[in-house]
Amino acid sequence: MEPINIDLALDKHYLLPGNKHVAYLMIKLTAPTEVNTGRPVQNLSFVIDRSGSMHGDKLNYTKKAVSFAIGHLGSQDYCSVVTFDDTVNLVSTSQKVENKDALIQSVMRINSGGCTNLSGGMLQGLKEVKHNFKKEQINRVLILTDGQANRGVTDRIRLIKKAGEMAAGGVTLSTFGLGEDFEEDLLMAMAEAGKGNFYYIQSPEQIPGIFEQELAGLLSTVAQNLNISVQPGAGVQITGVLGYPFTRENGIFINLPDMYSGESKIILTELVVSPREEGTHNLLSLELAYADVRKNLALVNLQASLEIRFTNHIGESPIENFEVKKQVELFRCAEAKEEAIRLADRGDFDGSKKVLYNQLMNMSQLIQAVDDADLADEVRELGQSLSFMSEPHFNKEARKQMSYQAYNQKRGRRRK
Repeated sequence: MEPINIDLALDKHYLLPGNKHVAYLMIKLTAPTEVNTGRPVQNLSFVIDRSGSMHGDKLNYTKKAVSFAIGHLGSQDYCSVVTFDDTVNLVSTSQKVENKDALIQSVMRINSGGCTNLSGGMLQGLKEVKHNFKKEQINRVLILTDGQANRGVTDRIRLIKKAGEMAAGGVTLSTFGLGEDFEEDLLMAMAEAGKGNFYYIQSPEQIPGIFEQELAGLLSTVAQNLNISVQPGAGVQITGVLGYPFTRENGIFINLPDMYSGESKIILTELVVSPREEGTHNLLSLELAYADVRKNLALVNLQASLEIRFTNHIGESPIENFEVKKQVELFRCAEAKEEAIRLADRGDFDGSKKVLYNQLMNMSQLIQAVDDADLADEVRELGQSLSFMSEPHFNKEARKQMSYQAYNQKRGRRRK
């Protein structure tokens, strides 16, 4: 079985000797595409908001999506279904998916109720997953809600902390926000801490397709517990990591979410490189450790290193690596959207427009140099975001759309 592939590249193909450089390193991880191999056992809990606002199409499409997911699980998998409004209800205890018809019928009987006890639903989902927990399985809670947490634990920090504790114990969390009234910053942060995924669902009819997307990833998981350690060489300083939280431990240490078959993850780091003599120099070394789901969670350790040539015989200005430059600018687009949202939340629409406009100009210059579909999409999104930046247009839907775009871009999730 092929391991995860590691590619390292700087934003310049070579550096000039005798000069101090600020450079960007792209770490690209690519999981092998697996065909006809055994998949990991799924141990899932579907936690469904059935508050009054879910009445009608929202709840009907949600029940259809959960039924679809159950239909694609096997007899070796485990599944539970939890609902929450003012109170928490256990629709189906965690059990092997052997009688799918009975499970689906229990889902289809769910009706709408009162308020939104998000924390209670999450904790009950965790409890059900724990009943049949095994490290070698995919253990995940999936929460779908259209409202804000207004019963049980409502403190944002405590909810995010609990999601992190779940992930540390081996149970990950994905969140699905539906409509205009849920708190996107909370659900994104919970999914981030919970090592899962966040999805923004604009309309009920999108629910089955997005559930299918999440399930497809879970069924094709290749690696879990991914950790990257980057050790800078002499005269190299790592000044930041773009897109992922990190800690400094004799270099930097990054913990990544699970990887799916054929998936790529891109991590960008900023480096300061001290002046060097002409020649080829080692800049850094990297170690990737992960549990291989295909090999019963066997630990895999991979090493890579990056050397760069220092020369002034090619040109006065180092030739840029377009792919790395593109990824850096796409990340800056995500940052620009997040900053524009923060300014707009305070009513500073002039400031938010300026941030977006400046990044739009940067992207427009880049796209003039090369025809690239991702850059073209981003230019369109920035233009759309600019159109939102006024009192009547910066509404709940616009904010969620911008937040979701930035979230996906930072995590390398391509537009569908």
